[in-house]
Amino acid sequence: MFSEGVYRVLLVAYPREFRREYGELMLQFFRDRMRCDGRGLRRLVIWTQLLFDLAVSAVREHAGGLGMSKDRPIIETEALTKVYGSIAAVDGLSMSVPHGHAFALLGPNGSGKTTTMGMLLGLVRPTSGTFSLFGSSAGLEESLRRVGAIIEYPSFYPYLTGRENLLYFQGIFERGAPEDIDGLLDRVGLADSGDKRFSTYSLGMKQRLGLAFALLGGPEVLFLDEPTNGMDPAGMAEVRHLIRELCADGRTVLMASHLLNEVEQVCDSVAIMSKGTLIAQGDVSEILQSGNQIRLRTTDDEKAVAILSELDWIEDVQMENGEIVVSAPSDRSALVSTTLGRSGVYVIEANPGRGALERYFLEVTNAREERPENA
Repeated sequence: MFSEGVYRVLLVAYPREFRREYGELMLQFFRDRMRCDGRGLRRLVIWTQLLFDLAVSAVREHAGGLGMSKDRPIIETEALTKVYGSIAAVDGLSMSVPHGHAFALLGPNGSGKTTTMGMLLGLVRPTSGTFSLFGSSAGLEESLRRVGAIIEYPSFYPYLTGRENLLYFQGIFERGAPEDIDGLLDRVGLADSGDKRFSTYSLGMKQRLGLAFALLGGPEVLFLDEPTNGMDPAGMAEVRHLIRELCADGRTVLMASHLLNEVEQVCDSVAIMSKGTLIAQGDVSEILQSGNQIRLRTTDDEKAVAILSELDWIEDVQMENGEIVVSAPSDRSALVSTTLGRSGVYVIEANPGRGALERYFLEVTNAREERPENA
């Protein structure tokens, strides 16, 4: 096709590494637009617009690839705010989501997570502030073609089966192909339930179908709002594994959650929100390293606590649910067992402590609650 040939020529302006990683994706996007909108005069307009956008991007980014460099955040917000009457649902949110990360918006219900996602997806109009997707704050419609999302409760036609619902929306939105549906159902654990009516699905199954819908067309970025809501522990583990797989493939996942343990296990970065305000953000690994713990069971727990409490390099030691919880620098954790053994107390069981993210969350949220309004 002549029009695609010209598009391919313009792609040569971009670095070879960019063309290798994104070239085929951009060509597929071009073909999809021409197939969906390319009729008569409209075809010429769309073709001209796509070629012009590509050429301008090459000049503006100095062949940087549509702002998709891995060094640049794939999502950014600057003082993003949404006010309903006298209530600020989101208040001055500034954050950045790195390429290929599982990034969590963490906070209790009512903290502004879903409203933030709604603004980024064009479902909620911001009161003030700005945001960008894929390095651009313009052309939201085009950016959203590369995004998959499930926000709040997944809703589908109750009288259609899971497979029929996916086929319907695949056709309506022209995302992917009908032959992709079986693979999607299998990937989210609905291979044996795809031909059952949606009205018969449990909450966890409905959530799984929502995930399959979000994956239609192989989006580069996924917005997942409480993705494990209503699932049993096995289902939650499967979804966590799926998110890690997606990120390993180079996709970016922005998920909203109030489950600290879930975020701790699956996410690379986190932004903690409370009452519409961002109060902390950073890498999950750094937060976990800042609070190393060991959980112990010994031959004499009472004596072990007394011994460890006397050591100046032990940050904290206490009994919790029948275990000794020891906070100590990571480079000295092995000395805990050695020190106890020298005093005749032996470790029966030792496990890495969890809950570092929870402690950090409680620290920053409590600090905000205790801060005077005029501080």
